[in-house]
Amino acid sequence: MAESPGQAQRRSDFLAQTARIPFAELQRYFAAGRLVLVNDALDLVEVAVQLSEDNAKQFEAWLNASMLAGVSDEQATRWLAHEHSLWAVVADPWVLVQERKAGPSLAPAPD
Repeated sequence: MAESPGQAQRRSDFLAQTARIPFAELQRYFAAGRLVLVNDALDLVEVAVQLSEDNAKQFEAWLNASMLAGVSDEQATRWLAHEHSLWAVVADPWVLVQERKAGPSLAPAPD
């Protein structure tokens, strides 16, 4: 199925808002229970798009496959201690994060 213009715009907006950010700057979202760890096998921007579209069926599948999870206290402690940075994008009210260094939707477009 072809992507709608609205979906393409959301994808573009999320991509533009995706950045690497130190975990220390994400602590308030973690404390509020709004930080979601996205498995590196998933496209972070696609997860944000599906969340914005309230695609419950897709999220249920990802949750059942353990592709999405809340961030544990132990993980947060490690990230903070090691001054770790994460890829992040806000899909209000959630902040989606990944540990990956780069990926298809996060890499700059070739010249």
